Amino acid sequence: MYRFRHIAYLLGTTLCLIASMTACSSEDCPINNTVAGKMVFYSHLGDAVAINGTLSVSVVRPQGDSVVLNLKSNASDITFPLSYTHETDTFIFDYNAGLAYDTLYLSHINTPTLVSVACGTAMFHTLTKVQSTHHVIDTLIIKSPEINYDERENIQVIYHTAN
Repeated sequence: MYRFRHIAYLLGTTLCLIASMTACSSEDCPINNTVAGKMVFYSHLGDAVAINGTLSVSVVRPQGDSVVLNLKSNASDITFPLSYTHETDTFIFDYNAGLAYDTLYLSHINTPTLVSVACGTAMFHTLTKVQSTHHVIDTLIIKSPEINYDERENIQVIYHTAN
């Protein structure tokens, strides 16, 4: 009889533990948990365009450069990361393997945001200023300054001609 009470106690404790673990894991964390901005390319006439040729994009950071995009053909947009620790990021756009370059400077405010206790925190950003050299790029326009989990157009890149 004692043996059956001991087994029933272990079985009941195990079921309670499983139920509590299931209850904690029902949190719906975002499926897309990557915080990245999006640039879309336009001609000087306002038409969406694709880069004629290849585009490589690197981000320059104190710990070393990182490739964001490598030799993409006919690019019409890119997604880009922003630094969690710095308020300005520098991107190098390399057109057609070195035939032309543009440098973009993106200033932003970093905001640590608690998503939930189960999902943790994320670093959201607010774009405050964008500038570039003007070798191939004519203008940069902040379309939507908030960079978070939403996949929206944040920056319009307007080129001198339809590349």
